[in-house]
Amino acid sequence: MTNKKIKIIVDSTSDLPEELVKKYDIDIVPMYIHYDDQIYKDRTQITSDEFYDILRDIDELPTTSAPNPRDFWERVTESLKEYSTIFIATISSTLSASYQSAGIVIKRMKNKKIHLVDSKYGSGVLAFLALAAAKLFKKGLTGKELVEEVERIRDESVLVGYVDNVENLKKSGRISHLKYFLGTLLKAKPIIEVKNGLLEGIGKATGKVKAQEKVVEEVIFRIPKDKKYDLMITHGDDIESAEKIMSELEKELTLGEKIINFLTPALAVHLGIGSIVVSLSPSVS
Repeated sequence: MTNKKIKIIVDSTSDLPEELVKKYDIDIVPMYIHYDDQIYKDRTQITSDEFYDILRDIDELPTTSAPNPRDFWERVTESLKEYSTIFIATISSTLSASYQSAGIVIKRMKNKKIHLVDSKYGSGVLAFLALAAAKLFKKGLTGKELVEEVERIRDESVLVGYVDNVENLKKSGRISHLKYFLGTLLKAKPIIEVKNGLLEGIGKATGKVKAQEKVVEEVIFRIPKDKKYDLMITHGDDIESAEKIMSELEKELTLGEKIINFLTPALAVHLGIGSIVVSLSPSVS
């Protein structure tokens, strides 16, 4: 008989630290990194340290691709042997085909135990949706109720940040709708947010300090101080900036989970070294 347990499955853009992956029994389906005639599984066959070293020394940008349906099929098929509920969340469906790949699997299986949510974000918000699903399941929520509550949390989430150098964004076809905005920048750093599933430019700042101040300002403007939010700051190999922003936000907001982690290679390809992503989602106790 199947145990009353939930298996959480997310793609590798979730930026989840390994300790939380283990604590909440989460499976990571990797994105793919294409570089120098090789294909690497994100977070599995190439580490953040290794990838950032590569990024510093190359002229031609690596490319990325989403997990294919078989990647999700294998995880789901194995999980159904042991778990009563399967919850899958992916990076925004407008930024990657990961959601579509998972959707193909669910459509073929026609199993009411499997639930899929489009995070409409990625990075920390995707991570927090995974953690929320695990915590809500422990509270007794299942099926439609679980999905509705996770989607409510998603819709109250915020993701803003800055890009240290626009070159990766300019080379990245995945973010082509930012082309005009990037063309107006000289040496300024673009301030970005994810809105309605898309990456958008919301301003610019000259210099790293100004960019940090602008991001903090944008976050504080969006988050109610009387409500507890989980906070993740992911960075393109710039932990000092991440820690500085964390320190500033701790003074202003009521926070639950507080996490600093690397931007996974699949995201770093597009955002580049030195970039900062700040993600916040309502806390689940």
